Amino acid sequence: MSNTLNIQQAAREWLDSHLNDEAIKTELIKRGFEEHSLPEMMNEIKKLRNSRKTSGGLILILAGAVLCLLSCILTLTGSYSGTSFQLVLYGITTLGILITFGGLIKIFN
Repeated sequence: MSNTLNIQQAAREWLDSHLNDEAIKTELIKRGFEEHSLPEMMNEIKKLRNSRKTSGGLILILAGAVLCLLSCILTLTGSYSGTSFQLVLYGITTLGILITFGGLIKIFN
């Protein structure tokens, strides 16, 4: 059980230091793991890496959507009050869309 926890902690450290798959395999071999167990471990590490990318991307998508909603609300209130809403309409909306696409790129890249 403690060996499993050590590997999980090590995997988090390896992912935090942005090691690639080959470097992680080398580290696993240095720790004494057998070749036949490496593919299963690498699959779990890839799942952990993808879950981190997905959660980060979803946060960006949420932030972009909130900015777009804020822009919509400010544009509607600005149009009724007769003020200029060019900056809100084009600036904040564009920023929200760019952040949303950044999140999508982070997830699918």
